Amino acid sequence: MEDDGQDMEKGMVAASLRGTKISSTFPRLVSVVIPARNAAAVIAGQFEGLSRQEYRGAWELIVADNASTDDTAAVAADWAVKLPELRVVLAAARRGINHARNVGAAAARGDFLVFCDADDVATAGWLHAMVEAARSADIVGGHLDHVALNTARVRCWRSSLLPDRLPSVFGFLPYAVGASLGVRTAVFQRLSGFNEDYANGGDDIEFCWRAQLASYTLGHAPAAVMCYRLRDRLWPLAKQGYGYGRSDAHLYRDFRPHGLPPLPAGAGLRSWGQLIRRLPELASHDRVGAWVYDAAWRYGRLMGSLRYRVLCP
Repeated sequence: MEDDGQDMEKGMVAASLRGTKISSTFPRLVSVVIPARNAAAVIAGQFEGLSRQEYRGAWELIVADNASTDDTAAVAADWAVKLPELRVVLAAARRGINHARNVGAAAARGDFLVFCDADDVATAGWLHAMVEAARSADIVGGHLDHVALNTARVRCWRSSLLPDRLPSVFGFLPYAVGASLGVRTAVFQRLSGFNEDYANGGDDIEFCWRAQLASYTLGHAPAAVMCYRLRDRLWPLAKQGYGYGRSDAHLYRDFRPHGLPPLPAGAGLRSWGQLIRRLPELASHDRVGAWVYDAAWRYGRLMGSLRYRVLCP
């Protein structure tokens, strides 16, 4: 199933190179959007990375503040000297990263939107590479580097993404991770933005799948490297795994009618059996996080199956 997904991804990337004409005037203005909630302790690192961008075109930076109760807005204001096109917009009507993204996009003036997260750090060539990839695709995804911001122990807890391809799940279509995702503004508007019902994960997958099913093209920008911060404590890691598992069931329900292949009925039982055999990992300093994440993800799938009335093993 994984090989089928990789073959499909290569086909979609190839299609992206054929699907959109290169325009010498695109983009007129790039809008970088950062959804942020209580990010005062980490967002300066992202600002520092963005202040070093090698991209020489016009771009603006929008921080969509999702009802922060800390000094996120004040920290952003302090960076306006180094990032003069920085604006903070209030995105407090609904809690959630997708609401913040949508509000930030609505406030953007650019014809190309690039989304990143407050707790990561963009490398110097990130924005330039995203823009170059967007000349031949409607949506682009960069590469997430798990090394720069994380200890060796924390990196053992999550699998890394391959640098030569976009990720895929369920053996279906590839997707761009929301921490480094670019989309033409007109396409984003036609798709009505991110689905705010996906509150705990799967939102970037849902957006990219919906776009591809609507015949928009997806491209890969491997040179657009974003230093990605992993969860370094067990409880936040478990919450993330649970949210991703629950969102898997949501995706499974929504996209089965659109060609998402059925999962083997015994896959869930085998996965639970593997978790039981891996119980000794709980005593391992390096592997305990991997077990906790996988167990939470599996439990999330179970709860999601109940919530969305679908069997997602």
